[in-house]
Amino acid sequence: MSDLTPSTIPSQDSRNVAVLVYLLTIFFSVIPGLVIYVLKKDDEFIFDAGKEALNWSITLMLASLILGLIPLLGWLILGILWICNVVCSILAALNASKGLLYRYPFALRLIA
Repeated sequence: MSDLTPSTIPSQDSRNVAVLVYLLTIFFSVIPGLVIYVLKKDDEFIFDAGKEALNWSITLMLASLILGLIPLLGWLILGILWICNVVCSILAALNASKGLLYRYPFALRLIA
């Protein structure tokens, strides 16, 4: 795994935007990560946060699609996955507020 400290110290504004991206991912899925990934390529810290949030959201969407088709057990696991989404996104926001990069534990790295 790569070093999870950014190459430069992010500004307070960059950290605030990254926190916002991670928290909005809980409610709006791929939209915050996609917007940041497309619009903020000039800020390394924000771009990395957007890319990570986008990868996480895509992973959750794929898992939700598959688990939603499985009655009872799939739905139960889907509920657990949603709780995991909330917890991991809050952890990501806390790390971003400290200026640290965050990697979701089991996200597919589809966007490099």
